[in-house]
Amino acid sequence: MNNYFIILASGQSKRFNSIKPKQFIKYKNKALFEHSVDKALKSKLFKKIIIVANDKKQIKNRYTNKICIIKGGKERSDSSLIGLKFIKKYKPINVLIHDAARPNFSIGLLKKLINSLKKNKAIIPVISSKDSIKYKIKNQLFNLKRENS
Repeated sequence: MNNYFIILASGQSKRFNSIKPKQFIKYKNKALFEHSVDKALKSKLFKKIIIVANDKKQIKNRYTNKICIIKGGKERSDSSLIGLKFIKKYKPINVLIHDAARPNFSIGLLKKLINSLKKNKAIIPVISSKDSIKYKIKNQLFNLKRENS
């Protein structure tokens, strides 16, 4: 098992309209990012979990030695790259990168993702959109058919 889980928790939540970044908001008595950490630990799928944060002091490492907290970058892509460079020394087989502000995934999904990586070099979980998308040609509005998007 040489799987690694990178949790991106260094966002500033500019659109969230809160002093506190979204990943640190309490949800069911825990900060949002803690739900992701707990699920990753409970799954027993990962050799190490890396939390990429703006300030390492923001996160008290109450977890096991399976958790590393590292300083993130200015943008999400920077933080992803920092996390990937950090784990390079471990020679990972599989790496899952997760947004800390999205805690409602299941351990079953983690298992499916790891299993899918046995047959694929890269994968991305998707859900079907429930929102309507419209487009305009000249002065006419049309609904985009979801099955075509």
